[in-house]
Amino acid sequence: MLTIAIDNQWVETAQVFGDVERVVKEALRIYLVDQCQQRLNQATAKLSIYSQKYHCNYDTFKQAVQTDEDFLLRVEAQYPLWEEDAMEWAYWLEEYQAWRNRRDTISQN
Repeated sequence: MLTIAIDNQWVETAQVFGDVERVVKEALRIYLVDQCQQRLNQATAKLSIYSQKYHCNYDTFKQAVQTDEDFLLRVEAQYPLWEEDAMEWAYWLEEYQAWRNRRDTISQN
């Protein structure tokens, strides 16, 4: 267990709201959920850029470039660097899923 020094004024104020340990844990939980949500918002914005650019979600895009030759030819003609986009798109999808999992885990505790 980690011990953290907290200013006495903060402890005294926390006591007004109940058990200090419970109040501090709840405040930290709320803060962490908020920080995770900010990361989720950032990832969502990045994912949205690629979804709008390629007019589909990542799974559809990935499937189409692997199985639909016409789709791949159109993408290559319009976006020569589409493979870089695909890598970044996959990265932001992983980021989104990781932060969503962290947020959900923290929220449940």
